[in-house]
Amino acid sequence: MMFKDQVAIVTGGGQGIGRALCKAFAREGAAVVVADIDLAQAHNTVQLLKASEATAFAIQTDVSSATAIKALVNTVLDRFSRIDILINNAGLGLFRSVEACSEEEWDRVLNVNLKGPFLLSKAVMPILKTQQSGTIINMVSVAGKTGGVVAGAPYSVSKAGLECLTKALARELAPYRVRVNGIAPGIIDTPMAAHHPPAFIEAIPLGEKGRPEDIAAAALFLASENARHITGEILDINGGLMMD
Repeated sequence: MMFKDQVAIVTGGGQGIGRALCKAFAREGAAVVVADIDLAQAHNTVQLLKASEATAFAIQTDVSSATAIKALVNTVLDRFSRIDILINNAGLGLFRSVEACSEEEWDRVLNVNLKGPFLLSKAVMPILKTQQSGTIINMVSVAGKTGGVVAGAPYSVSKAGLECLTKALARELAPYRVRVNGIAPGIIDTPMAAHHPPAFIEAIPLGEKGRPEDIAAAALFLASENARHITGEILDINGGLMMD
């Protein structure tokens, strides 16, 4: 029970990697706030957690909206009076080349994948600074390091920006004993990765897609006291697809 009496917010917690994150932190004793734009999916995750007697609740949140972010943070504080762990996991995959991408599509991806973590991190920073404790974990991507082989330009650019934001936040919050790190998944067995061709999967040195639980295990480590001296780090979890 590494996170007993702690409160974790997981955006995009309604499915895929987000749901695995919620289950992992609930299992370790955290009260989990499942934030998702799809409220029905968020409720499904909460029901799974409550079946194991975990403390959890769902809230519909558009991470690209400053108004929605303020409502989310206020709701969590009203209920728990603290926030210990923020996982910026909500993301939008749009696989477009630069030439094929419209301005509206570009803005939509950047708003969710980059502006969202900026808004939510900014909203919780005063709380974490006052507590002199806490951690933020941003879900970046191998695509943000490579430009994306099949991920497309807007997605790759948004994740590269999120990697830089992670390091900027780590520097700003380090004096307050608040750590900020990122996880860069490769090809994980979720609906978002269903479009990858078999040859691309075969190129993974470990020979298979990762599982959402692989990402959740890494997040547990980064949020724990076992990682007390780690901040500004981007942890690659890609089966050896990219080694740097």
